[in-house]
Amino acid sequence: MSLIDEVRADLLVQDSDALLPPLRRGQGLAVDDVVEVTPLASGRAVASARLADGRTLLVPLTHAGTWRRATPDDAMSMSALDAPEPLQVHRLRTCPTVDPLRERGIDVDMSNDVRIIDDRVVAKWQLFREPGSMAGPRMVAHLDAAGFAEMPDPIATVSWGEELVASFTAYLPGAEDGWEWMLQDVREHVNGRVPPPEWPQELGALTGRLHAAAAASTPVIPQPVTRGGLDDLARHFRALTHARVDAEMTAALDPWRSRFQDACALLESATDVEVMPLHGDLHPGQFLRWREGIVVSDFDGNPLLPSRERALPGPTAYDVAGLLRGLDHVAIAAARRADTPDAVDRGRAWARAARERALAAYEQVPGVPDIDRALLSAFESLSPLHEAVYAATYLPRWRYVPLTVLAGGW
Repeated sequence: MSLIDEVRADLLVQDSDALLPPLRRGQGLAVDDVVEVTPLASGRAVASARLADGRTLLVPLTHAGTWRRATPDDAMSMSALDAPEPLQVHRLRTCPTVDPLRERGIDVDMSNDVRIIDDRVVAKWQLFREPGSMAGPRMVAHLDAAGFAEMPDPIATVSWGEELVASFTAYLPGAEDGWEWMLQDVREHVNGRVPPPEWPQELGALTGRLHAAAAASTPVIPQPVTRGGLDDLARHFRALTHARVDAEMTAALDPWRSRFQDACALLESATDVEVMPLHGDLHPGQFLRWREGIVVSDFDGNPLLPSRERALPGPTAYDVAGLLRGLDHVAIAAARRADTPDAVDRGRAWARAARERALAAYEQVPGVPDIDRALLSAFESLSPLHEAVYAATYLPRWRYVPLTVLAGGW
């Protein structure tokens, strides 16, 4: 029996959720067929599984009597760095020496499956196999060539044709995901225990330095800053207005429909604006705080965009809107978890001041491109639409955030 026949026979009798990372289960994703399998090492492989909705799921596999999705306990991630063809390994740095058996998962809301190996290397397995998904590694290589060091050191990527399978970066000791440390800091402030944290300015300045580096010419992207239109983004957001969400979310979105339409019309009219490589999905979870400061991570782009469009250049206002709205979201989450009766009002007040400080710090960075304020306002108006569809597509427990924004006052 061939490898694909073995894998197909084993996987197709399993519940589809068993083929997904734990945080992605329970979303009704159904596997129709296993369409391709490639080996990694003895008893290890990667499969492409076609979903009922037409997308292709990437499944790292291990064999223990039968083939199944590999978990961190299977300690198989490092084998991807020695993958045979047709997989391709692209190395940017020498990988640290690690004990490959010391692999663990992380319980943080992310679109993909992230593992930590020996507290020295981070392996991120892509959830879907998508054309154009090498855009993130290309952006990282561009920033690396421009001398931007405020991100985890890139080590290698593994691709299948032109599609990303996994990426490897250096682990930052003691690093905390932004949703953890920002939420804790703001919750303490909302509860009246500490003064407002100073890091909004740091986030604004860091985003400015990121954009200044992205605007620099490198061998990877020789001409990063150009001019163009925003039809692709406008089309994306117009499509989101027709996305299927539940009845409660639909009712919350309805009063905003004219605002969404106006914002999309503005994007469509922006036919000659300055565009450049962007982060593309800038939110609090992308900022890691560790013993040497704050860095920005995860350059895979907007998970709701078609993968081929994630690499398209855009206006700096797109990232800045993500940063500013992200501060609102932190305040919403902190107020939800606070134990003071005026938590919502205190959260709103903190968010307003934090946004102002972050934006001022961003604009003071030398070499940062100018922000189009009209586009910034449009992208902020479209943010709750994105978050509503993201919650419906990837993370149902996130729905309270867009519902709160849509209810007004943020």
